[in-house]
Amino acid sequence: MTRSLVMLGLVVVVLSAPRAAPANGEPVPTAAPLPPTHFERFVLSGCSPCVKESHPVKTVQISPVKLPALPGLAAGMPSRPGEIAFEVVRAWELGRAARQLLAVRVTLSVGMGSAGQLFPLGFGVLDADDAGALAHAVAEMAKAAAAAPQDAGAESIDIDFHVGSLRVGLMRIRGDAVAYVQAGDIPTLALRPVWQVPTTVFLPVSELPALTAALTEVVAKIRTLRGS
Repeated sequence: MTRSLVMLGLVVVVLSAPRAAPANGEPVPTAAPLPPTHFERFVLSGCSPCVKESHPVKTVQISPVKLPALPGLAAGMPSRPGEIAFEVVRAWELGRAARQLLAVRVTLSVGMGSAGQLFPLGFGVLDADDAGALAHAVAEMAKAAAAAPQDAGAESIDIDFHVGSLRVGLMRIRGDAVAYVQAGDIPTLALRPVWQVPTTVFLPVSELPALTAALTEVVAKIRTLRGS
């Protein structure tokens, strides 16, 4: 009886032990989330050998802005100057040029020290087909920033648009307005207060039209690369 119990225990241990790969050598699927864009998934699993191109479009300089009084931050604390760089990226399979996808990469950087040196905070990626929607959303935020809020008694109002791994928003705190751009895992970042996300650049709402203009150029570049 004792020997039977020992053998049964060994069988359970063997069956429950983790395996690095099945017999054919393929890795075991993990619970890691898929990249948020079709472009990134294509580069990772559908493009080999893969040719990747970068087409810089526009870099928007952003001015420091005094931030509203926020929990954990001193009232009127200025943000840092920086820049937001837009580029169109294209990936295609070598020898099969028809198998290609386009995307937009947005790189966020902030100034370090007084020498004008920039430090990259991160970058966000969105599929090319979403660039027009992003441009429209930023243009609408610029209009909202210029208009009086519908509910003047609200403590805070946050308007945002997110796509791929990029989030753009307009935040009002007790009447003071500031715009922001974030990059990263947006479903996770969106659960945190805007000012607690390190990959965030703040900019005056008066510079939202400059972002709209840059995105309009991005859309035009995408059409050129597609030959349309």
